[in-house]
Amino acid sequence: MDNEPTSAVRKGAAKIYEDFENGVGTYLKVVRFPEPPNPDGFVVLYLRSTGSFLLLGYWRGYERSVVAGRWSKHDDNIRLEGRGQTSTDAPPNQPGRFERALRADTQNHTPVLIAENELTGWSLLGWTGPFTYVGQVTIINPDSRWLPQSLEEVDGWIDKLMAA
Repeated sequence: MDNEPTSAVRKGAAKIYEDFENGVGTYLKVVRFPEPPNPDGFVVLYLRSTGSFLLLGYWRGYERSVVAGRWSKHDDNIRLEGRGQTSTDAPPNQPGRFERALRADTQNHTPVLIAENELTGWSLLGWTGPFTYVGQVTIINPDSRWLPQSLEEVDGWIDKLMAA
């Protein structure tokens, strides 16, 4: 007979391992701008175990862009499909359909998702390069001004944006 607490712990551990294998977690790209007074820009990707995602582009004083939708994985390929809007200091700032292909890889023992093609019209959200895995439950909020402050808020943003 299964010991219920032990069984629950095993199931929880199996779920954590499955999420890790599937790439669930928080990914970050920091963009260093060369002009001295400009702060760093951040692109944050939350891949949730529910199959939903939230992608945020934040450059304090210049950009607050957001996309929410569904993600899927096939082999080493991650596909994001959703809707969102750029909000930058340079028009156009129009809502629209968002699709992005990422390739999963490992660099220096750290999982990364690599965006190989630039997406025109999506500002920070369309940049190329690696998004570095920073943890399954990590929140990125460098200045507490706009980005979600908890995973519950991440899920709330996703729900709100997908319902619109």
